[in-house]
Amino acid sequence: MRICLLAACICSARAVALRGAALHLLHSPFLASRTPLDDLVNTRIPLDGTVQLLAHVARPKSAVAQPGQRLPLLLLIHEFFGLSTSIVEKAQLFADELGCVCVAVDTFRGVRTSLIPYAIWLALSTPQQRVDDDLEQWVRWAASQEDIDTRRIAVMGFCYGGGKAIRYAIGRRPTAATVVWYGEPVLETEALRKLRAPVCAVFGADDLQIPQARVDAFRDSLASAAIEHEVVSYFGAGHAFFSDVAQVKEEQMPQIAAWRLTTNFLRGYYRGDESFSSKRDFLEFLLAQEEDGEGVTDTQI
Repeated sequence: MRICLLAACICSARAVALRGAALHLLHSPFLASRTPLDDLVNTRIPLDGTVQLLAHVARPKSAVAQPGQRLPLLLLIHEFFGLSTSIVEKAQLFADELGCVCVAVDTFRGVRTSLIPYAIWLALSTPQQRVDDDLEQWVRWAASQEDIDTRRIAVMGFCYGGGKAIRYAIGRRPTAATVVWYGEPVLETEALRKLRAPVCAVFGADDLQIPQARVDAFRDSLASAAIEHEVVSYFGAGHAFFSDVAQVKEEQMPQIAAWRLTTNFLRGYYRGDESFSSKRDFLEFLLAQEEDGEGVTDTQI
């Protein structure tokens, strides 16, 4: 009986995973373009005689830095299909919008696919430690560049990359701001307490891979860990709802709303502005004081 129940649970979990992956494939960047990987990669770091780290480095098309001024760094991690045209285009879009250097890293080290089973295998077989090591190599590379300020680092990821991004921040770069686009959240409060920078995360309310209950638990865990955060779910959106930069350029919903949320979050972080969540907490405190009839004096403000 127990074996039957276990088998049923495994089959159910696989069905959910495959159904979510199938929906992801409908928006796969590989269905729209099969640009050779060598044409996407513009920067390489040799590790040894056989391994190279690959990335597409996007700098703002317009000159936004003054002579001697350095730009903040955004590390961008792809979905479980690997580095794609879609990710490269997003990297350029973020670089232009934020005036930052965006490094879209290839965490699969030269491998990518459009086949769901292989994509799942790549995601499951790529250890977090190796991803962290590779990202640290790119930070060291960035530190060697005259136009990059590695004191201002953020890490962002989509789907597979979102889960890797927040775990990298927890394990290696707690001072880096994190942006998660429908990636697997971290629910352990003690792990989240290691962070020293804010978190922004966007999800689809109809996501089959990451149910809303997990999103709510993620938000609660961030609050319990006292981490500044913005966690938003968009109604009517499923998994991988931001598949093409055209959705932002055409101001489609909810893509443009999520884009504005994440870019405003990163812009404020790079400038050292007070976060929206801090302002919101203060406003909620004021409202609570008024509801209690205590009021707030000018000296308290």
